[in-house]
Amino acid sequence: MTHLLHFVQVFLQALLDTDFCTVNLLLYSLTLNIWEKWKNNPVIVSFAEKSTPVWQIPFPAVTVCPETKARQTVFNFTKVYADMTNKAINYTLSDEESSYLEAIFQICQSHMIQNTGFGSNISSASELVEIFEIIQPPFLESYFNCRWRNKKRNCESSFHKFLTEEGICYTFNSPDQTNIFREESHIPEFVFNTENISESTWTLEKGYTNFDFTNEQFPIRVMAAGSRGGLFLELKGKKIDYDMMCRGPVPGFKILLHTPGEIPQVSRQYLRVPYDQEVLIAIKPKIITTSNGLMGYEPARRQCFFQNEKYLRFFKLYTQNNCEVECIANYTLTRCGCVKFSMPRNETTPVCGAAKITCYNQAEDELLQEEFIEGLQTSKLNYRGETKCNCLPSCTEIVYDAEISQAEYDFHAQMRALGLHDYNGNGQISSVFQRESFLTSRRSELYGTTDFLANVGGLLGLFMGVSMISFVELVYFCTVRLISNLRMRRRNLVELKSLESAKQELDKEDLTARKRSFRNKYFFN
Repeated sequence: MTHLLHFVQVFLQALLDTDFCTVNLLLYSLTLNIWEKWKNNPVIVSFAEKSTPVWQIPFPAVTVCPETKARQTVFNFTKVYADMTNKAINYTLSDEESSYLEAIFQICQSHMIQNTGFGSNISSASELVEIFEIIQPPFLESYFNCRWRNKKRNCESSFHKFLTEEGICYTFNSPDQTNIFREESHIPEFVFNTENISESTWTLEKGYTNFDFTNEQFPIRVMAAGSRGGLFLELKGKKIDYDMMCRGPVPGFKILLHTPGEIPQVSRQYLRVPYDQEVLIAIKPKIITTSNGLMGYEPARRQCFFQNEKYLRFFKLYTQNNCEVECIANYTLTRCGCVKFSMPRNETTPVCGAAKITCYNQAEDELLQEEFIEGLQTSKLNYRGETKCNCLPSCTEIVYDAEISQAEYDFHAQMRALGLHDYNGNGQISSVFQRESFLTSRRSELYGTTDFLANVGGLLGLFMGVSMISFVELVYFCTVRLISNLRMRRRNLVELKSLESAKQELDKEDLTARKRSFRNKYFFN
């Protein structure tokens, strides 16, 4: 019977130990799962609590680039190119033709210069810009009617020249170059004019600081969606000036919508406005903001940069596009020893000539491939890894998407009805917001520190009965109770030693008394 009871006791003890280990393993597994979520998924992107009206954001900057890169009445690129590539003719270029080709090859289709052996390695940026202004259509030959918020405006004062990879383009609602570039890159080739632009009352992260609608603020904005709150342009171009060899058989204009303060990259993403067509651009803004609770997180975890976190050498405003442009410029300078004429630079940086066109195009392709491979190698579970450029989106970002509809624009019939003749190619653009308000996305904490502690505390309470009182008790027994017990033990030891000393004294006195009594009894009697 005793052996049976002992066996049952051992079995129950083993079962209890097994259950205890199982519960602890399960607790560890669930806690580790919560830790992984908190570490790898700290951010969630969701819709904001309320919609945003269109008057809270700026109207997009609108960059327009004519596809006519060289007017045939000024320089017949097709003829000169055909002659110089015809080996049977052995054509010799004049100095003027060589200087014009040096410039126009950089804004025509890049493959055209291959196998020609033409061009110099380094060019003068100021000379390139001067040639662009000569061979490209003048402003008044392309823009002849502008309306903003249903009111006619002077086109020349509303648009400003901008040097892009497409040559000289014109931008509406953009700050002048001195407010885009830092002092280091304030070079004459970029800064055309700075007049007619008031001081900005808007920042990307804070928005507008002044809501006074009586005076026009920069960047300008609309008060309503639809036809009464938008930009309307009537464009034209002389068909006789269009060169089919340079840009291909697609005459007209390129349009780019972008954030004010962001450098336009027309060749990356654009809308096309062909001649004799009316294009309606219905703008659909997409905005993403970031809660202040994420400022304590590393940029790699939240996958964005606040304005004060990543310094750009050439640009005052941080956007992903500006960061990528700067990174490409730095890589091109290292790879080719010069930069493209439209890239940001300082006054001492060499500008590539026509002979380097293939080099700077290959440099951009190589950088994109390196960024892709490096991003894959360093990527984590749910976010992109750090790369050489490390151009994450800005934490507050505005993207202007668009829906397009087109119709025939028979301007010639209108002229004939008036008894006039027009030999231009004409087009019309209407850019308006599609809706009065739109939904904004918000980047916020999915698992904050409070959520992490709450989840871990819940598991500890579920599996081990742990609560805040348990932690208080643990602290109490490890500090107050321990110190009290040590003091009590020390006091008891002191008292014990005192008792032992007193006992020894009593024992001595008792022994002395017994000896005296013995002597008195046996010796003195």
